[in-house]
Amino acid sequence: MMRHAVIIANRGAGSFSAARMDRICRSLRDGGMEIEQQFCRDFSEMEETARLVSSRPDAPLVIAAGGDGTIAAVFNGLAGSRATCAILPMGTANVMAIELGLRTEERAVARIVAGETRPFTAGLVRGASRSSRFFLMAGVGLDGHIVRKVTLERKKRFGKGAYLLAALDHLRTWETDRLRVVTPTAEFSCHSIIICNAARYGGAFTLTPSSSIFTPALDLVAVSGSSRMDHLRLIGTTLLGGHGGGSDIIRMTAERIRIEGVQPLQTDGDDWGDTPVEIFTEQDYARIIC
Repeated sequence: MMRHAVIIANRGAGSFSAARMDRICRSLRDGGMEIEQQFCRDFSEMEETARLVSSRPDAPLVIAAGGDGTIAAVFNGLAGSRATCAILPMGTANVMAIELGLRTEERAVARIVAGETRPFTAGLVRGASRSSRFFLMAGVGLDGHIVRKVTLERKKRFGKGAYLLAALDHLRTWETDRLRVVTPTAEFSCHSIIICNAARYGGAFTLTPSSSIFTPALDLVAVSGSSRMDHLRLIGTTLLGGHGGGSDIIRMTAERIRIEGVQPLQTDGDDWGDTPVEIFTEQDYARIIC
């Protein structure tokens, strides 16, 4: 019996092409799969499509084809279904794909055909008026400001370089507003914080080596100092492959986090809105082919 899979694709993803998608579908069909394609225009449509597909009685495999934003949208649509999902990397950074060792479409196709799955953890963000899940990381403060400055036009033109340009813009308009972070075991003040559900940050760099979507807790990295230099030290250490701390760096793990204060928040590389928020882990959120 052929396995049924639905590919939810983002036509606007960084390296999407109809010819590439046709090639991938042929490979999956050659591997014994029945493939259905759903092409979407934006993240909200992808999330709703995933919600409808994952609620079908035949419970097809849900495949997200695109970048990390596409994956986040599709995976958010799986909430409550305990569906099985997979990814086809076609985005700008493809951090989730790198995290799972899927650096090429050929490897991703081979893993999907093999069909081995594991349950994974999601991070749930709740604010005053909305809630959603992230699967790689969330960032408040500096991270949030940078992502908010990345326009779609810049992203299409410069790719990953759009984030560097946004960072340089923010360095010129620096602010020093503070956050209050509360976990079950600690309370502290900081300027910026990154909450990691995966080891890599930005694709190439490892910020929290022990982080994994397959573990139950989130890793926190906070910068307590408010100056540009405090943040540049963490960035420099990360670029050089270090994972240490210092008097201005706070590292810990938690399954529940409350963030007080008003600062921009990004999740999986997209602008979420503003804090205050609460963040929880959702263990065994779904199963993923890996």
